[in-house]
Amino acid sequence: MLSWASEEFVVDSSAFYVGLPFQSSLKCYTTKAVYDEIEHIKKGYYRLEALIDAGNLKIIEPEQVFIDKVICCASVTGDKSRLSLADISVIALALQMNKILISDDYAVGNVAIHLNVGVKPIAIRGIRELRKWTTFCSACRKTYQPSLTLCRICGGKLRRRFNARRTF
Repeated sequence: MLSWASEEFVVDSSAFYVGLPFQSSLKCYTTKAVYDEIEHIKKGYYRLEALIDAGNLKIIEPEQVFIDKVICCASVTGDKSRLSLADISVIALALQMNKILISDDYAVGNVAIHLNVGVKPIAIRGIRELRKWTTFCSACRKTYQPSLTLCRICGGKLRRRFNARRTF
């Protein structure tokens, strides 16, 4: 089991919502996109600035090559449509820094694990299986890439399902 106190982590917005970065000895990294996403928590804004001033929270932008790797992987797994720019940036940062990513988001975790980035959940059990998503037409059963929303044959609305998995 990982020790919270002795590690450095890349954190997404879910870590801020449960207060994880505010633990005194924890060193956290995040991206500007995640920081902008949580900035609406004005009650604790001064606390965010205090974390930055103390060096316990660093905002770093990932290099484009790592962002591209995340986007490519998310396209393959079918999670791309489920990821925000903040999600992509924080996965890319964890990949670049070779750090464990703290997230409760299933799509974030699924892509991160496919990229061999360790993921530590906070409030949920965590991922028990890796998934690759596809879309299909429930009317004519034709399958498509995950980015499509309407069947090219009958015009029906496409649904998502996973077609491959590896269980932990």
